[in-house]
Amino acid sequence: MGLPMAKNLLAAGHSVAAWNRTRAKAETLGSAHGAQVCDTPVAAAGDADVVILMLENGPICEQVLFESGVADALRPGAIVVDMSSIKPAEAQDHAARLMKRGVRHIDAPVSGGTTGAEAGSLAIMAGGDAPDFEVVAPILAAMGRPVHVGPSGAGQLAKLANHRRRDDRRRSRSADVG
Repeated sequence: MGLPMAKNLLAAGHSVAAWNRTRAKAETLGSAHGAQVCDTPVAAAGDADVVILMLENGPICEQVLFESGVADALRPGAIVVDMSSIKPAEAQDHAARLMKRGVRHIDAPVSGGTTGAEAGSLAIMAGGDAPDFEVVAPILAAMGRPVHVGPSGAGQLAKLANHRRRDDRRRSRSADVG
């Protein structure tokens, strides 16, 4: 999902420095769409005012943010927008650890799948401080419909509730069919 999301950021006029654990994926974004492809996550994030993560899970977010040196490379005042689907407690932990470094954090998981990512119509549920959300909302709007849902971790909770409600509707429809 990161590739179409990054394409939408570029199409909206934002500059993108991209890094991917699989370099070939980032190369596609760079060669065809004008992103700067970086060799390391630190190189991609170090000079940024806003860093967007779209990773597989919480442990990988932990690894990229804190074990690879990204958190240490970010300048005070930068905002990390984590669009990965992780546990609410992980989002809260990341926010607290970044805050100690003077870095702000928004957890902003998405719903809408690859189709929504390609169309720029993702539902984006954002948790974190409201003033920080206001700063990143115009950037997020290039990828979908951002909504601030509460403090750190609330974006993850909203996504969990959204998926549970959708799963309940599916079970209800399948029970009605029988």
